This record gives sequence, C-alpha cells and structure tokens, in this order.
Amino acid sequence: MKDCQIVIIGAGIGGLTAALALQHYGFKVSIHEQAPELGEVGAGLTITPNATHAFDFLGLGPRLAQTYFIPTAGAVKNYKTGETLLKTYRGNTPFEKYGAHYFQIHRADLHAALSDAVLANDPDCIHLNHTFVDLTQDGTSVTARFTNGDTAGGDVLIGCDGGNSAVRSTVYAPEPVVFTGQVAWRALVPADRLTPELMTPPSCAYIGPDRLFTRYFIRSGDIVNVVALARQPGWEEEGWTIHAEIDEFLDLYHDFHPHVREIIKVLPPELLFKWALRDRAPLAEWINGRVAVLGDAAHPMTPFLGQGAVMAIEDGMVLGRCFHEGSTVENALALFEGTRKERANGVQIQSREQAASYQGTALEDYNPGRNAEGRGLFAYNPVTVPLTV
Repeated sequence: MKDCQIVIIGAGIGGLTAALALQHYGFKVSIHEQAPELGEVGAGLTITPNATHAFDFLGLGPRLAQTYFIPTAGAVKNYKTGETLLKTYRGNTPFEKYGAHYFQIHRADLHAALSDAVLANDPDCIHLNHTFVDLTQDGTSVTARFTNGDTAGGDVLIGCDGGNSAVRSTVYAPEPVVFTGQVAWRALVPADRLTPELMTPPSCAYIGPDRLFTRYFIRSGDIVNVVALARQPGWEEEGWTIHAEIDEFLDLYHDFHPHVREIIKVLPPELLFKWALRDRAPLAEWINGRVAVLGDAAHPMTPFLGQGAVMAIEDGMVLGRCFHEGSTVENALALFEGTRKERANGVQIQSREQAASYQGTALEDYNPGRNAEGRGLFAYNPVTVPLTV
C-alpha cells in the first residue's frame, strides 16, 4: 500500500490535513488546487479538542500555539438584555477534560501552518492553477482532468473541493446546492478598538430572533473576529469577498444589545463581508469506485455548531489512518466511509437543528445542553477512534 499514489483535489483545510496525515504514514500525495496561490480569506475559526488531537499528533501544536488564542471563558447572551444564558469555562479546562486544547485562530494562520508542513515533506506536491473538470476511473486507477489541459493519475482520488464540490457532482447524480435562507456576515477588527467591557468574556455569542452575533479573539488576542448569521430570504449571492455596508449591518441588528452595536460601529468598512449560506443533503455514499470525498464536499456544514472545519480535520486524520491500516485501496476507502459517515452526516444535521435554538423567537426555550460540547462532540478523538467498515 505504501507505493499507492493519492490524488487530492483541493488545498483547503480538509485537503491539507488529509495530505499531512497520509504523508505522516509514508504515502505519496499530489494536491491540485484551482487558486493561483496558496492562502485563505481573513476569517477566524474555533478549533475544538476533537480536531486539536489531530494537530497534536501531526506535530502542528507548537506552530499553531504561536498565533492561536485560548479564551479563558465564553458565554451565550440574550440579544437584547445581555443576560447570560450560558457560561462556558475554557482556559485549560478542555485540555484537562479531553486531553487537547480548545482555541480560536485566524483561518490563514492555520492554513499556512498546514501548507508549510505538507510542503516541508514534499516541496513539489501542491499544484496551483488546476481547476478540476472531470475524471475517469477503472478497476486499478483514477485520472483527473483540469481546465489547463493537465491530467493527474493515481491509484485513488480524494475530493476535498468544498461545498460546491465538482468531484462530488462528477461521480454522483447531479443535485442542487440549496440556499438556506441564512446570510453570514464576517469582519475583523483590531482588538485595541474595543474596550475590555465589550470583550468580556473573551468569547461570546448573542442570540435572538432570526439572528446570531458572535465575536472572539484571534492572532494571540490582537484581532477580534466577528461573525453574524441572520435569516434573510431573498439575498442569495455566494462568495467570500462580497463587501457589505456598516449601516446595513447596524440596521439588521438595530435591536441588539448596545455592546453589539458598538462593535459593529468600529468595524473597518473594508473588512466587512457577507455571503449566502448554501447546503446540500447528506451524502448517502462517500465512495464511488476509487474516488472518495471528505469535508464540505461530503457534508457541507452550516456554522451553528462551529464544527465545519473541525469535521474536515477529523476526516483528514482518519483517512490517513485508514490507508495506513487498510489492506487494499478498496479496504482503506471502506474503512474511511464506515468510520466517518455516520458521525459527520449526523453533525451536519445537528448543525442545521442548532440554528433554531440560536435564532428562535422564544429564548426561554434555548437549550444550552445542545451546543457542540453538550452533544458530546468534543469527546471524539480521530487519532484513536476505532476504524470500522
């Protein structure tokens, strides 16, 4: 199996984690990315212990610690009154409970750490300007074709190309990518623009009718990441670089707590963006011959449990283990689907359900036990979970 050639489509967080895990076990990978250069958009991520296990195992812990932020505490608050509905205790508590840290990080910092580690193992393994078109496969190999005329052949192909995955659309029946009725807003703001009062506790979400507003520190506490999710039927543009207006954002959150509005007012206008959230049905089969999908290509995740990137990281770590322990390509892929599909598809559905809890009109019905930790998601370890067909 160690001479198996593995083609990965997509150099996002899931694709790079899969590549690094496979390299760890001695496999040769080639990664094909449509972007002209490596990099990620300016946004923050919460990485929960279930994903941190993978990074610690793969040796990324010290690099990530240079820029991540571990909040001492968090809270969920009433959108209007600011009343605390749920307190969470962070700091070293997650490490003591689960054996791995809970931290918040700039997406670009995580992406750079992953890509540097992958390239350190093989400087020639990432191929940019490669937009996937289609593939052919037989019983022993897979060949991918790209818009630039290049092809890439291997023993197996892994689609890690996001929620609008071209690999998924190629190997499975065509299906719509459906607008969820949710619009996401994101921004970054220098931390020195915000008073300590506005940032207490250091990680906080305000929940209210049809809207959610959250903010937390990244870049070792130098930057605050702002994310808001609102039900806004009728606006369906998709993309990470669609600029939004401060006044529009303020108007949408006009009845939220003064702390929320004060944060919105000091956001750098050039760093405020919005986009429509889209979704696909859970994928019944992740494997087609010698092709598999992972991350958002398999289970596009709404952000309400904060597990989108985390599930892709889990997928990538488990994929590496499956090829290490599998007897054949077919067996490795069967182990991957058998180990991951029920969990990740289940979290996809649970994340949809969580929107109702965070954006309900009757906040007294908010159930704090149904967040990601309350659902038991943090207790999973992709490095040690039993592999099963």
